[in-house]
Amino acid sequence: MKLGALFGIAAFAGLAPSLYAQQCQPPREMRAAVENMNFAEGAPGAPPPGWYLGPEWFMPPHPPVYQAQTAAGAACHGGNQCATVHSIRDDRSIPLAFLLQVLDAAQYRGKRLTFRAAVRVDDTLGSVARLLVRVHRNDCSTSFRDDMGNHPITAGAWATYEIQSPIDPDARDIEFGMQLIGRGAASIDKISMDFAPIGR
Repeated sequence: MKLGALFGIAAFAGLAPSLYAQQCQPPREMRAAVENMNFAEGAPGAPPPGWYLGPEWFMPPHPPVYQAQTAAGAACHGGNQCATVHSIRDDRSIPLAFLLQVLDAAQYRGKRLTFRAAVRVDDTLGSVARLLVRVHRNDCSTSFRDDMGNHPITAGAWATYEIQSPIDPDARDIEFGMQLIGRGAASIDKISMDFAPIGR
């Protein structure tokens, strides 16, 4: 499925919400708890267990454009292992990759999430990275989205970034992770997810 088709699906959802809700199903990637947040699982060079890479994640058998790998040692920011996403070929029809997890939101409803991570990009290639959090309702509509669109990450040095998101009472899932836009590479480490009552 092309990105344009995805935008078409989103537009259709906006025009016919009742029909869209009838067709809506929880994502198969949704888990009851986060997995491998410190990237300690998995061998260097292998995909990080517990994480998914899109858009190839839902577009097989499209030839891969991006790759996610576990990294170790000096490539990381304080942790023994971290993760990198890098482009392996140029394909203008797939301009980004998203390393993500999908968390069941049921136990976090009514709270505020602070999603924090250290990120760096390969600034020699003009790479741009973004943290992203999306919260979806049971009808598959989106109650919150922040992808750092106004302040993408362009620095070659490690720095910590965060997104704060309310988790609505009708939230179904929380999608979170890091995007890489364009050719190049980005790395992520030191991930934390804190949930607190709204107002604190």
